[in-house]
Amino acid sequence: MAEVRAHVVERGATLSTVQQPMRVGGIDYTALDEILGGIVFESGRSDRRPARGRAIRTGTRINPASSSRYRYEANRIVFHALTDEHIEQISLYREELEQLPSQIDFDALPDDEQLAYWLNLHNVVVIEQLAGQYPVTQVRSVRAGPERERLHDARIINVRGQQLSLNQIRFEIVGQRWDNPLVMYGFFSGAVGGPNILGRAYTGQRVWSQLSANAGEFVNALRGVELAERGFQISPMYAEWRDTLFPNWPHDLRNHLEAHADYGTLDPDSRDMAPDLLSFDYGIADITNGQPRCRPDSTALLYSTSAASGGDVGSQGSPCTSLPAHSLQFVRVVTERRLEFLRQGRLGSVTIRDIPTSPDGEREVERVNPDGTPANGGSRR
Repeated sequence: MAEVRAHVVERGATLSTVQQPMRVGGIDYTALDEILGGIVFESGRSDRRPARGRAIRTGTRINPASSSRYRYEANRIVFHALTDEHIEQISLYREELEQLPSQIDFDALPDDEQLAYWLNLHNVVVIEQLAGQYPVTQVRSVRAGPERERLHDARIINVRGQQLSLNQIRFEIVGQRWDNPLVMYGFFSGAVGGPNILGRAYTGQRVWSQLSANAGEFVNALRGVELAERGFQISPMYAEWRDTLFPNWPHDLRNHLEAHADYGTLDPDSRDMAPDLLSFDYGIADITNGQPRCRPDSTALLYSTSAASGGDVGSQGSPCTSLPAHSLQFVRVVTERRLEFLRQGRLGSVTIRDIPTSPDGEREVERVNPDGTPANGGSRR
């Protein structure tokens, strides 16, 4: 069943199964799966139709809706529904993640396990910081740390006694060790303009499949790549990684984009042109565009849009279910888009990526669901 959903755990329920049990050769992120599964609203892939106009809020002259043409793209965190208790539990989880490399032989873990760890730590810190300062509308206005620096520059993370910033994890740890451009798509910035936050944790076993699926979503979204009258435009994110991942600019970038672009995303005639930069949408990746969160006595939140229900928006609990008009419009647009994809047979589409050659010399193909998990079955070619 194709379904997009987001929910916040009931008040009084706990997120505090935050211990990080080790499995053979890796880290068990079951607790993080539960957290992300409870707070991420999955918007699905973009249909590349820019949002136009502005949602209307009746009864007031104040219009809280985003005017971004990307406002119906990107997964969202239901920040407005998080209580102080939820945020406290997320902070406890963040602390345990920080402590983990001091408790195990972290450097002996496989590279993929270490990559998954850094991605998860980065994203949990972003969620924690934004949740703690919510309501906010623009991520670039958020300050953190004793020096009140920009969120991504503040050294607010402590791993093995070393104070780190989010940008240091991105560029000095991950960017210097892994030269695969897919790593870009694992970092949730908290803003609509960046790569998606997934509804599941990264793991060593599935990290590359997850990153590949996230790359496909971002490259084929308007906030990632857009055609222009002459040439094409790209997210400023790519320029940030230019020196690290695309030394032969713009040819390395173009090759990367073509590997993940659907038909029509790129114009073949623009292949040798240098791209221009799009405007980055710093709006917070939430549902209400920075509207105040629910009262402390809220019970639960559940919004779902499923093909089986005909796309109806269901909700339970109070008062979180009283979404403003622009938020309801966002949910409706997502619902209608997913139903249209379902009718076109695109909702369950998978990404196909090559995996190492099998012993008999044939290349194996792994089929990957949109959320980065392996699809049933495989094939050879």
